Amino acid sequence: MIKESIYRFFDQAWLSFKSTFGWIEPKTYFFVKILNPIFQLIFFCLLAKYCYNTDDLTHWVIGNSFLLCIYNSVFGVGAVFMFERFMGTLKMIIASPENKFIAFFQRGFVHIIDSLVTVSIGLIIGSLLFNVSFENINMYLFIMITIIAMFSAVSFGLFIGSFGLVTSQMNLIMNICAMLLMAFSGVNFPVEALPNIVQKFSYCLPITRSLKAADLIMAGGNLSAIDRLVVEEILIGIIYIIIGYLFMKITEKIAKKRATLDYY
Repeated sequence: MIKESIYRFFDQAWLSFKSTFGWIEPKTYFFVKILNPIFQLIFFCLLAKYCYNTDDLTHWVIGNSFLLCIYNSVFGVGAVFMFERFMGTLKMIIASPENKFIAFFQRGFVHIIDSLVTVSIGLIIGSLLFNVSFENINMYLFIMITIIAMFSAVSFGLFIGSFGLVTSQMNLIMNICAMLLMAFSGVNFPVEALPNIVQKFSYCLPITRSLKAADLIMAGGNLSAIDRLVVEEILIGIIYIIIGYLFMKITEKIAKKRATLDYY
């Protein structure tokens, strides 16, 4: 029974991922998930090079590589319920006796793995093009931080996705959220340079703390400070999952009461 449940979890997670990206088409996957993100990384790193007049682009290579996960966390996971409605399967998911929390979480599971692949490609290409060295660092700790950053980002996407039950404007919402991450997560602009109230908002976003932890690793920083940032990033991810799930339950009840599950 447990074995069957585990198999069903991974099977449904995989089917949900394929239905979202349709990467069964290698050409589409290459252009959307590899080529386009690489050009985005190169653009922002070159912009930082000339704006800050520096040859040390370590922070921007790592940060913009982390940001490549938005193709999964925002535009993939965030559109899950929108696609389910479009394909006519949303009402079956809601009516199913399956545990809704499991059904909610499994839709982001494969995206964590896929975003790790994209981020890894970004780090490799960025390090080759901009001479960023990952020698003499704790690589195991760096990989762990990258995984936690992806978990937190995908959790943010699940939270965004829950809005898909009550609005038809998901493309607008997803683009706004992607821009918020680019502007306020500390990747392209230092968080400390932002107004105080905006800094507080920045620390509510995923990736901000992971990027700071990665910067500390590259600079040989204090381990206790890195541990604190890692724990806080995990908590951010868990909070987004809980808020997203609760919001989904509330909107599900509203949709059932008004019989508007399949339309807005």
